[in-house]
Amino acid sequence: MSYCVNCGVELDKSLKKCPLCSTAVINPNDIDEDIPVTTYPVEEISKVVRQMKKLVGIFITVIFSVILILCPLCNYIISDRITWSKYVILSVMFLWCCVVPPIIIEKKNFIKSVFIDFISACVYLSFMNYFTTPNVNWFMNISLPILLYLLGAVVLLYSLARKKIKVLYIVSTGFVLSGIFCVMTEYFISKFRFGSINFVWSVPVLVSCVGIALLLVIISKLSKLSTIKKFMHI
Repeated sequence: MSYCVNCGVELDKSLKKCPLCSTAVINPNDIDEDIPVTTYPVEEISKVVRQMKKLVGIFITVIFSVILILCPLCNYIISDRITWSKYVILSVMFLWCCVVPPIIIEKKNFIKSVFIDFISACVYLSFMNYFTTPNVNWFMNISLPILLYLLGAVVLLYSLARKKIKVLYIVSTGFVLSGIFCVMTEYFISKFRFGSINFVWSVPVLVSCVGIALLLVIISKLSKLSTIKKFMHI
């Protein structure tokens, strides 16, 4: 049995503070004793969470299905043919691929959801290219290389995070990848539109991103800057 070190009142073993003077309970004899831990049905909770995710996915799917049915129907009733509704259909299907799979798929299958988003984006943009400008193939010349780069960048950052590398290293890698993304975007756009390569705004962005990345790496290497790290929440 424990007693309060302040007022001497007898305390129950489960109390964390004295009910009389609110002093914290400190009993050196009980430090090595096993503290009873309340067990929760973790498996049951995980099952409930999975069921809730499935219900949310089904609910979103039903709403999107109603849109997919009503839009072409209204379009056909008004215009006697399918015109603007095909863009709505493509957009809704792409939005479903971006929203529902991440909800249903487990966190350990993050890469699977990323590949689903990549494939859905490719399909969406290729059909938009075909419907809007069939004579100008901007999907293969601009969109596809950029999507492939984004896929590789996401996989790289995810693999670095899985290896438990320092957060500053991952952030600095993200800055470098962002700068390369800007240069790559300007390269493909200028080559496709003008037929020549002309870097105007992307190179300064790349230099800035690399500079920030180097600064973060230097900060992570300096052990004497612990006070600054705490102040900057790094």
